[in-house]
Amino acid sequence: MHRLRRPGAEILRLAVLGAALAVGATALSAHAKQPSQRELAALFSALEKTDAVVEGASSGEHLLYVFFDANCWYCHLTWKALQPYESVGLQVRWVPVAYQKDSSVTRAAAIMLAKDRVAALRENEAHYRTESYDGGIAPAHATPEFAAQLAANTELMGRFGAPGTPLLVWRDQEGEVWLKVGMPRLSQLPTITGLPAQDNSDPELQAFR
Repeated sequence: MHRLRRPGAEILRLAVLGAALAVGATALSAHAKQPSQRELAALFSALEKTDAVVEGASSGEHLLYVFFDANCWYCHLTWKALQPYESVGLQVRWVPVAYQKDSSVTRAAAIMLAKDRVAALRENEAHYRTESYDGGIAPAHATPEFAAQLAANTELMGRFGAPGTPLLVWRDQEGEVWLKVGMPRLSQLPTITGLPAQDNSDPELQAFR
């Protein structure tokens, strides 16, 4: 049996999702500047406290943060590119944001509110629909509190100076914070991850070799 929604509740829900997307877009345009290394250190500390999908190695010896939108094609390609590195010791913490589509919020909810977040993330990426630029997971209900958290994540990404996703953030062995905005070239991944180069024959990544 399908439960009917009250019209007022549906309007409120759509208003919340729309507000989250608007806040996210405003945050990105307001903060699209490169922060100093001192500012980056403070932002990295804030990033460490952010809820994320933890995929890959159990150890954080080789650690990479990636801000992603569940509908983002370049995030999808980044996920594909990082899979071999996760197999050899990389831990990736995927931080959700939402600014591309209305369903960015509800797909993020489907991932972050799942019992198994990693499985939900992999479902979204394994079934990504390139023809429409949509994540592969079915949208789920997003509470106002969750939408507000996504807006905060998007604002944090903007403070890093990123105009969009994906944003890769990591510390090197000297503790310096580094950023890469956009899908990296495969040749850059050893520097980003601190791990030896890994083979990846996925045809979707051909343009990034």
